[in-house]
Amino acid sequence: MPFVQRVVEPKHLSRTSLCDENGRPKVTDEELQAVTNCTLSNALRQLASLVLLAEDIFSELTTQLQGVTDRSKVAQSRILKINELVEQYDPKKVTVQFSSGPPYSYAATDLTDIQTSQANLNYLG
Repeated sequence: MPFVQRVVEPKHLSRTSLCDENGRPKVTDEELQAVTNCTLSNALRQLASLVLLAEDIFSELTTQLQGVTDRSKVAQSRILKINELVEQYDPKKVTVQFSSGPPYSYAATDLTDIQTSQANLNYLG
């Protein structure tokens, strides 16, 4: 069940009492017209409540979308900075170190260690 955030009032348009606290009728004649007038006035109150809630919803949406816009601008500025750095990058100016053997020999010893471990597991299992 969803959490109720906003409530449109009045909920019941035609619920009205045609008698006062003492039990005397408020309206002496044409009760149907009195009920109709009360229902229409409550419908107008309900529409006014709906308008206020819609204004609240749209103001919240505006605030959230402003936050999205701000984050998008920050991301766009970061992308532009990175783009400038990439365009200024010259791979010919970067020095590459040449080394003999150690990286490849490490990889080979790691591979033999893995194979030995797998063989031991197969023997135990």
